[in-house]
Amino acid sequence: MNFRPIAGIDVGKFFSEMAILSPSNEVIARMKIRHDSSTDVERAVELLKKTEKDFDSRPFVVMESTGHYHKILFHSLYKAGFEVSVINPIQTDSIKNIGIRKVKNDKVDARKIALLYRFQELKTTNIPDEDIECLRSLCRQYYKLSDELTAYKNRLMGIVDQLMLNFKDVFPNIFSKAALAVLEKYPAPAHILKANRNKLIALIQKNSRRSLKWATAKYELLNSKAKEFAPLSISNSSNVAMLGVYISMIKTLEENLEKVLKAIRSLIIEDMAKDMPMLALTLELLQSIPGIGLISAVTILAEIGDFSAFSKPGKLVAYFGIDPSVMQSGEFTGTQNKMSKRGSRLLRRVLFTIALANIRTKRDKTAYNPVLMEYYKNKCQSKPKKVALGAVMRKLVNYIFAVLRDRKPYELRSPQEHAQMLAAKHTAA
Repeated sequence: MNFRPIAGIDVGKFFSEMAILSPSNEVIARMKIRHDSSTDVERAVELLKKTEKDFDSRPFVVMESTGHYHKILFHSLYKAGFEVSVINPIQTDSIKNIGIRKVKNDKVDARKIALLYRFQELKTTNIPDEDIECLRSLCRQYYKLSDELTAYKNRLMGIVDQLMLNFKDVFPNIFSKAALAVLEKYPAPAHILKANRNKLIALIQKNSRRSLKWATAKYELLNSKAKEFAPLSISNSSNVAMLGVYISMIKTLEENLEKVLKAIRSLIIEDMAKDMPMLALTLELLQSIPGIGLISAVTILAEIGDFSAFSKPGKLVAYFGIDPSVMQSGEFTGTQNKMSKRGSRLLRRVLFTIALANIRTKRDKTAYNPVLMEYYKNKCQSKPKKVALGAVMRKLVNYIFAVLRDRKPYELRSPQEHAQMLAAKHTAA
């Protein structure tokens, strides 16, 4: 396998540089491939076929994962019959200092990417399932929009505090439909005090969908609070203008988030109509784990992709990026090792939220997940809370692995019950 020609491809936004190494690691061909040129892609395929003929061995192609820019070239080479490995930039960074001289350009990087194959065992990357690829794209867009929405909400709160700090006394949730409608129409205390009483009450009632009595009470409180804060209000033209901008952005982002959610649901519904609805069934299995809702399940499924790539729980833990980093040199072994955080950032974000849900209590003070709650409390006796939460996250990844491996819903079992089941299996065997 090490005596095959290797093609390393350094991927850029508009073009890629390809360097082909002989089995003896000599550069035998170079080529610039423009991503918008089908002719360049065809020439690259022909060059790889010529290399195969010259060395009587099909070249292995290695390219760096660079946003979405590598996808067109990857699909073209894969369809042409070549084995292609898409690698993480972290892997290519590990070989950047192979030479003494400090040289950084695309041609040099393409050669180094090819050399990486000689030093590490790289696996062929399969073309992902189209539904999974769509879900991954939709999920990532969902979280980007969510983050933008949070940012604009924070900015809006800052402006509202300057215009009317006590507005929250009237509408605790200033992002409710009624609150935003009032702010948009009457941004400052002066506008509220000058407003027509009946029109303002009607606006509150329409957007809150509450009774006239409730809307009238809200108006009276709002008018009272506006009188209190009017002398302190910083109601300049800048604040009033930006208030309108932020409200408009919040509404637009919320509409777009709903569109993304609708697209996700449509994909699931389409899958359910198939003879073998694997997507919908897998999401159902994941949602059997406490704390995992639809979006969390979709994110986990989309980010993991091909589950067959994970032969044991430890590999999935590493993919989530919650495995401990290792610090060891000579006789020294580090004891305060943090999470590697080398895996999917989105998976860690979702997993963190799920872990928090599993260690909380319900309104009746009972544990949401008594097994993980007890596990967390026991860990907290000897470890800091963050470390204990990390242990809960790892447990949850083990649950996810077991559910996907066995294709069975999650069952809440105490450690004692689990040990008894394992003992019974060994006895039967």
